[in-house]
Amino acid sequence: MAPPAAPDSWLDQHYAASQTLVKIGRRRRLNLLIAGEGDPTVVFAPGLNGTTLHWARVQPAVALHNRTVAFDKAGIGFSDPGRLPRTASAVVGDLRAALKAAGIAPPYVLVGHSLGGLQMRLFAFRHPHEVAGMVMVDSASEHQYRRFADALGDSGDGPVLIAELGAYARLARLARTGGLAPGTPDYQRAVGPPSPLRTAAMQAAHVAQRTSAAYWRALRSEAAARYGPGGRSASSDEVAAARRPLGDMPLIVLTAANSPQPRPGKSAPAAETRRQLWRAMHDEIAALSMRGERRTVDAGHAIQLQKPDVVIAAVAEVIAMARGG
Repeated sequence: MAPPAAPDSWLDQHYAASQTLVKIGRRRRLNLLIAGEGDPTVVFAPGLNGTTLHWARVQPAVALHNRTVAFDKAGIGFSDPGRLPRTASAVVGDLRAALKAAGIAPPYVLVGHSLGGLQMRLFAFRHPHEVAGMVMVDSASEHQYRRFADALGDSGDGPVLIAELGAYARLARLARTGGLAPGTPDYQRAVGPPSPLRTAAMQAAHVAQRTSAAYWRALRSEAAARYGPGGRSASSDEVAAARRPLGDMPLIVLTAANSPQPRPGKSAPAAETRRQLWRAMHDEIAALSMRGERRTVDAGHAIQLQKPDVVIAAVAEVIAMARGG
């Protein structure tokens, strides 16, 4: 899967259109990007609004030695919409159904970024016999926003996150009624700025997805399961209820040195408190396994895009440990 001489055509081939659309329900398909051969299969889970493209700098290198699978969650990317709410259980259920339908049997090494890390831990807690190891890439933690608020003695990120849910609902309404017109502030918010990661064909696909009502409904539902009215986090509740020791499962937690970003208007000490708590929560994730380890990476939240070699090396290390028993 290494890029040929014309990288734009290679990117268009893999990210400007759906790849393997696997039927997981009567009228539902999940988009999988499958590449490489060799066990264990490495599964890449994106963050909140991420797609297969978010692993474009990691998956090709891992696929040189192992079978790999990146996926688009329901309603996002090229996958069909799914039943709401989009909790961690819904994401894990869809993924396992897609892997089974595609004939991709365990064991799996699960690689999860941000919210995808929280979701992949639920996978491992509920189905440990299917998981050979994990790499958590600046992963979200259970009830992290409540813990931030408790540590800082204020309302935390709650007002911003609730406003975010309102914005998603508004964009869904506008998309449904044809109100996301180019040149308007709402269109700019929905589509965002151009990215050097996207070719012209990929940008066209991105615009089509971001102006779809199904995309914003799915995103709002998944975000609400992360943090909803009253500060409730249904996904965190699911993961916390399933939480269990992972024995000696190989586990590497990558923590971004420059994450999380400080909240606007807050003091430097408050920002440092957030970062210290972020590292502490990642230490807790690493402690789930007797072979768990946390590493700090000089990068922002999207380590897989900024420092892909670090993620590639961590995946290779976990695979080597898994093969060595």
